[in-house]
Amino acid sequence: MQPGALADLRVLELTAGMAGPWIGRFMAWCGAEVIKVESKTRPDVTRQYVPPWAPERGIEPQLSPWFTDWNAGKRFVALDLKHPEAVALAKRLVARCDVVVENYAPGVLEKLGLGWEELARVKHDLVLLSTSGFGDSGPYRSHVTWGPNIEAVSGLATTSGFAERPCTMTHYAYPDSLSALHGLFAVMCALDHRSRTGEGQRIDLSQLEATIAVYGEALVEPLVRGRAVERLGNRSRHAAPHGCYSCAGEDRWCAISVFDDEAWRRLCRVAEHPEWIEEPRFATLDARLANVAELDRRIESWTREHDAFELMESLQAAGVAAGVVQTTEDQYRRDPQLAARDFFEEIEHRVKGTVVATGIPLGLRGTPGRTPHAGSAVGEDNDYVFGEILSLTSDERRRLTESGAIEPRDEPRR
Repeated sequence: MQPGALADLRVLELTAGMAGPWIGRFMAWCGAEVIKVESKTRPDVTRQYVPPWAPERGIEPQLSPWFTDWNAGKRFVALDLKHPEAVALAKRLVARCDVVVENYAPGVLEKLGLGWEELARVKHDLVLLSTSGFGDSGPYRSHVTWGPNIEAVSGLATTSGFAERPCTMTHYAYPDSLSALHGLFAVMCALDHRSRTGEGQRIDLSQLEATIAVYGEALVEPLVRGRAVERLGNRSRHAAPHGCYSCAGEDRWCAISVFDDEAWRRLCRVAEHPEWIEEPRFATLDARLANVAELDRRIESWTREHDAFELMESLQAAGVAAGVVQTTEDQYRRDPQLAARDFFEEIEHRVKGTVVATGIPLGLRGTPGRTPHAGSAVGEDNDYVFGEILSLTSDERRRLTESGAIEPRDEPRR
């Protein structure tokens, strides 16, 4: 198999959650050797997974789907970084790495003795990515955050939801994924700079700034018009009907968008309601926008009697923009586009044998990536990392384990 695009790169991760780990996940898929440091007292938060359909089974740290999604393909070591010898081992690892990714709160690395100045002495051309809620400067630098906090403080929450309801959260920690993708690009820029100059650098990424930067029109409009952006829910200022409409079955929906009068006439013919075409309240786009509540009621009285997929196909065949609001099962079992592009990836799992995960959508055709494994335990790769990379003897590893600097590998839970 051809080596991945980042096959010569080694990355050390001091991360948890999503904002940091997802960067390493992408790089590991591209062939980089990514080594993640955890400890048994501070494992990645995604390991605290309890299956919702069987809570009596308790925590299953290797079976978390989020752990697979954000950490598959990496190597894992267990170090107690409060132990001086563990910090020394971490520095030795840094000396053999190209990149360090961390998303601890600002100041934590310095307290551990692993701050930027110290790491730069260990590895002069190191690229260090530090990602936190507010960055490492400013009056809020010490505030500890996670994705939902940033949704609120960035203003994202105020633009989400329906006009008649309070503002809402995405329930996905959207700023985490935004900042991870910004961080991945920043690391690639820093590595390119290093390849030309031999210089390393530290990247200080603010998740708040990464979130605000994607607003565009929604950020500028209040400054221009002097009023807050209106929450539109699924509606649009430029199309009507425009929304997600209830269909037959439990929690089934079809999204429909009509931007001009010709598309409106086509929709009316598909719906077998030609009388809607001539009705003055709906005859033009401006009229439909002015009467959008009644329009939505009419459309949904029709859609709720039909299967979402059949409705989508009928509307698309007539030239009307429409699409099923897909469930995960729809995407995996029924979506011909995702199937044609082999989007879902089967991954060898340490415990389950094989699992299916969403693919990494980087589209590298010359150097396609892959995920070699998932479901590693805390300390899964202690022997490889400390034995082969750091060349510690078995006696040295045993002594460091007895001292508590290295923590033994967790026993798998099946």
